[in-house]
Amino acid sequence: MTLEVAPIKGIGVVSPETHLVRAQGPFQLRRIRPGISLRQRDDAGFGGLGIVDHARLQPGLVVRMHEHRNDEIISYLRSGNMEHTDSAGQSEVISPGRLMVMNAGSGFSHEEEVVGKDQIEMLQIFVRPETADMEPGVQFVSLDETARTDQWRLLTGPVGSAAPSFVRQAIYLYDTHLSAGKSISLPSMPGFDRWLYVFRGSVLVGHQEAETHTALTISADEAAPDVTATTETDLVLFLIDRRAAFSREGTISG
Repeated sequence: MTLEVAPIKGIGVVSPETHLVRAQGPFQLRRIRPGISLRQRDDAGFGGLGIVDHARLQPGLVVRMHEHRNDEIISYLRSGNMEHTDSAGQSEVISPGRLMVMNAGSGFSHEEEVVGKDQIEMLQIFVRPETADMEPGVQFVSLDETARTDQWRLLTGPVGSAAPSFVRQAIYLYDTHLSAGKSISLPSMPGFDRWLYVFRGSVLVGHQEAETHTALTISADEAAPDVTATTETDLVLFLIDRRAAFSREGTISG
């Protein structure tokens, strides 16, 4: 099934002022509604991209065992280490060099603990699956940190893509670390709109400036402008087919 969606005009901005910010002891969360600038009725998602949480977690924090259903969850760390323990009996430590994708499907439980002495800064990305109640599972992928220096590194893609991990949705996830003054072209794919997030730093995209915690929405039909880092910068980029069908039954992504 192909959905009808309103086109994106020019470069849109998802400003930090639209985020839902919460701080409680060792837990700080910035909840980003990626499609809020589209002003869609009853839906602040960006197609299959439901929610992006930018979190800071202090050493010793434990998030006790809890269940997710119908969320495809990408845990992307830029600092610190987190131990994941799940209902399938697996225990793994994820880090900037170790990515986790949890395909919650019909139901999957896990516990998260900040291990070591360093604060975690991370994105927890909640993708809407193409349909509800699929088979649950979890993936762990080792990453080469040098592969993102001044170039795009592909992290996640649809099932059957060349990406090292998958979500069951028409979404690709990339990241890069840009040196100050470095310019890079945005990846493009026919029919896939772009959602670019400044994890840290500042960039110029065409004539549009964006700083830490700001996201830009760019149409698939928009000529891909170069991205220039005005300071040392970490970026995350999604390519998303907003016309692809998705379930809104997710615990968080819906």
